[in-house]
Amino acid sequence: MQEPLAVKVTYPADYDGLEMNGTAVIQMLLNGSFNMLQERLEAMTDEEWGQRALPGTSKLGFILWHCARIIDWTVHCAFQGVPEVADRAEWRERFAPEACYGAGIPDALADRVVDSTSRTDVALYLGEVKIEVGEWFARQNDQTLDAVPPMKANQAGRPGYLDPSVWAEVADLNGLPTWQILARPCGAHIRRHMGEYDVLLQALRSRGVVTPRA
Repeated sequence: MQEPLAVKVTYPADYDGLEMNGTAVIQMLLNGSFNMLQERLEAMTDEEWGQRALPGTSKLGFILWHCARIIDWTVHCAFQGVPEVADRAEWRERFAPEACYGAGIPDALADRVVDSTSRTDVALYLGEVKIEVGEWFARQNDQTLDAVPPMKANQAGRPGYLDPSVWAEVADLNGLPTWQILARPCGAHIRRHMGEYDVLLQALRSRGVVTPRA
């Protein structure tokens, strides 16, 4: 079985004399996002994956799926206009294509995503995304990260991506430099969702609905 997280996480303290620059900061942010997602996928149970902790909130599995998808979308579609990891046959069969990357979709469709896949699937998918993102990021520098990608044009060939409800969720990113987009959906956005996820999981477990993994 492929190791889910194949790109080694590094921190400045690991390197004597490491020169810190903008690229290194963004790399740390991305590594942290991948690690937070993987830790939660490993710690939750299969039963918790499909649970809704409180009325009006997303199911726990959807939050993690969406966070993995938004990284894939950002680096492959928004920046490069190339197929995403989710476009591979094995993931097309598990992920509802009409759910896009999980932004601006109806609650019923979000629930269908959770029902059609599992935490194990998403952990493997996340690992593939991290490999691809790591290879892409290795080619970046401060100059390339300061470039403005043709984000809206890159959505044009993707069914559903420019639907008003979906595009409205990311339209304010259009025209920003690459590093700012990385810092928002792939950084701050994921951290907000991790806070949401942790609160909801605690609420679920406090009611004794499920038992945490050993």
